[in-house]
Amino acid sequence: MPVVTPTRDERASQLANLYRAHCKALLRFLGRKVGQNDASDLAQEAFIRVARTEYGQTRIQNERAFLFQIAANLVVDHKRAQLRQSRVLTTVEIDDLLTVADETPGPEQQARSRVDLQTLGAALRELPPRRAEAFRLSRIEGLSHPSIAARLGVSLRTVEAEVRMALDHCAERLQSRRLPD
Repeated sequence: MPVVTPTRDERASQLANLYRAHCKALLRFLGRKVGQNDASDLAQEAFIRVARTEYGQTRIQNERAFLFQIAANLVVDHKRAQLRQSRVLTTVEIDDLLTVADETPGPEQQARSRVDLQTLGAALRELPPRRAEAFRLSRIEGLSHPSIAARLGVSLRTVEAEVRMALDHCAERLQSRRLPD
């Protein structure tokens, strides 16, 4: 059976009938999916896509379902575009990221830290052995004072005093040998 191609006027008439019959329902459908602001743009795009199809050359069984399927696909595309857009940084955000201060210590701070570390090492070597051990167990090993007391065989007060005196000694040495700012 030969395919009868409708004339341009017949095609426009079919599209106009489709528009009149389903435009309000399509706008309500799209409004629920994407909001009223974007619904009319998507509805217009849906009708444009229907017009670009071979509409009229092949009989569509359910014109309403065809139109609404196109609209549903447009909703998916619209939401994907919004998601992509939300992931794109604005120029202001990019500028903000580029102006974040570099917190990496500069050469001057690195030199100060090396001197502090050397001073701290020397201060620890100056401590009596039990005081140095109590300090190491407390500050480096992270043991509690009661655990240190049990390990060293001394009282809890002794451990507290030894750690405090070690800290005071190290702080004093760091203050006296620090490079001037």
